[in-house]
Amino acid sequence: MARTATRKRLDPAERRTQILDEMLQLCANQHFASITMRQIAAACGVNMALLYHYFDNKEGLVHATLRHAVDDFLVMFDDLPKDVGAPLGAADVWIDATIEAAPRLMRMVKLMSDFGAQESRDAEALAIIDEFYARERETLKHAILDGMAEGRFRVVDPERTARLTSIAIDGVFFGGPARNDFAFENNLRDVRDQLLDYLQPAP
Repeated sequence: MARTATRKRLDPAERRTQILDEMLQLCANQHFASITMRQIAAACGVNMALLYHYFDNKEGLVHATLRHAVDDFLVMFDDLPKDVGAPLGAADVWIDATIEAAPRLMRMVKLMSDFGAQESRDAEALAIIDEFYARERETLKHAILDGMAEGRFRVVDPERTARLTSIAIDGVFFGGPARNDFAFENNLRDVRDQLLDYLQPAP
């Protein structure tokens, strides 16, 4: 007699993570507003009642997905050893982490962009997005300031340079795929090398 296949039982933390990861994947291919709870449940192989056990509504799920993606990257970055002898110090580690997480970050940037394009500004989502980019800019800025203080870099405006570099990193994930350019690692290393070239003292 054939045995009926049963859904694998996960503990609550694993199930919640699975739902968030599936939602992030769905958001890579369509705007979160067009994704239904039924579609999410089907992607996760669960019933809709289970989704509502973990999340009050779709808005809560989308916010949790963004929070999950940002936290996942920041934890990975914080856990990586920082080579103080690297030309850009912790900023080199940030770029290495960005390369390692590139496919996931492309999905996260897509979700961030969808939130940013909304006419009604979502304060909770924008606060999460601002937290991520503030961390990126601060990491870059302090690397630049350290290099300037040690005489390795020429004097520049660290805030402006960090901001423009952050925008360039973002462009690798958003503008690159729009031009059918998915060479994330090469492009990110080029952004890093271009920044180092710009920071070199005059001969």
